[in-house]
Amino acid sequence: MKAWIPFCSFALVLWLAAPAHADRWDPFRDNSVVQIITTDEGGDLRETNVWIVVIGDAAFVRTNNSHWLDNIRHGCQVKLRSDDVELPVRASEAVDEEIKDGVEEAFLEKYGLLQRIMSTLRFTEPTVLRLDPK
Repeated sequence: MKAWIPFCSFALVLWLAAPAHADRWDPFRDNSVVQIITTDEGGDLRETNVWIVVIGDAAFVRTNNSHWLDNIRHGCQVKLRSDDVELPVRASEAVDEEIKDGVEEAFLEKYGLLQRIMSTLRFTEPTVLRLDPK
């Protein structure tokens, strides 16, 4: 019985040390498609369906030369929507090759054959965006 005490203490420390916002990703984690919401330069909202993966305490989306990526690069506010949940996020472009490789693997695992087909048809490498809750 005493052997369980250190394990339980360690588990409690891990639970307390976990990022408080990790559960904010729950509405997005299992959905195949979510909406990313940005604002065009003219002020119009742009809602775009995107694939998403959650790795650790961040989410990742990818795109190639899209209007919503231009909006993010111009500094607009960004939100994600999944069903009836909206979450304001900070978006930053991932440049580390190891992170981008991990995101690619996560997309392959989540989307399977469809992702493999899409990867084959790509002409350029996508821009990977890391999303963090605000």
